[in-house]
Amino acid sequence: MEKTIIAIFCYRRASKLKRCVEALLKNPECSSMDLIFFCDGYKGDHDKEGVLQSRTYIDSLSGFRNIYKQYRTINVSTGPNFQEGLLYLCQHYDQFIIIEDDLIVSPNYIRFMLDSLDMYRHQPSIFTVSGYCFPIKPGRYLYDSFVHSRFCCYGWASWSDRIREVIWDKSVLYHIMHDSPRFKRRLDTEGMDLYRTLNKQIHGRISTWDIQMQVHVSENGLKVIYPVVSKTYNIGFDEESTNTFGVDYLKTKPDSGVKRKFRLCDSHLESAELQRQMKKPYSFQSLAIRKLKNTMIKLTDSTKKAG
Repeated sequence: MEKTIIAIFCYRRASKLKRCVEALLKNPECSSMDLIFFCDGYKGDHDKEGVLQSRTYIDSLSGFRNIYKQYRTINVSTGPNFQEGLLYLCQHYDQFIIIEDDLIVSPNYIRFMLDSLDMYRHQPSIFTVSGYCFPIKPGRYLYDSFVHSRFCCYGWASWSDRIREVIWDKSVLYHIMHDSPRFKRRLDTEGMDLYRTLNKQIHGRISTWDIQMQVHVSENGLKVIYPVVSKTYNIGFDEESTNTFGVDYLKTKPDSGVKRKFRLCDSHLESAELQRQMKKPYSFQSLAIRKLKNTMIKLTDSTKKAG
């Protein structure tokens, strides 16, 4: 096995982090693997207690071969915390498995990731392996994995020689956004939300990291491997979360974890039907409906607080 580590990115959500790690420890591979935490710092008194609770919990942990910690001394925000963490991983490890503190993984998540990292390592068109998948209807599709062209951040794995090529610099991204031929069309093909998200990131209205990954996928014609049955699900749609709010469109029935051997597809095998299903939540119609529902949620919350 290549030099591999599990990385958890976290901040102030100690209760969610505990649920995340407890689920991870149900993967039998964890006892022989290293784990590293990238924990962002606090902004002030309002989030200090949550950050310190997360770190107290991390300091109490066992169950892995080694546990490493990178505690930020200041709050760098979500995007830079990920960028710096991924840079560190690329410098020190051949490959890595990524989890955020609002994800619950199945008992076979690590097995699926390790097998996929091994399978696709020498297939350079594959950029990452996702642990998450929307509920899909595979029909007669025979494999446990399939190919798609949208990066997914809800539990994933990759190789350092691919992630280190991602562009983070906003000025370079701005140049790509405006000068790369048919750039917007390529992004829109994978989701009508992507171009707007990139514009917000470049102009500092959000602090994220996954849109930069998608730009790399789109500009280089790369692919992402997905599981037919999701190995993760998100518990982050609430007031504690930094970048998620409103309608939880990520709901999916996770893998029971019983299956330990997977039939993985070749990188050249693409199912048009499965790709169509994966793009549906990011169509203009789906995004418009979601935005309307989120607006109603905000108005309802404002009314309750005012009352």
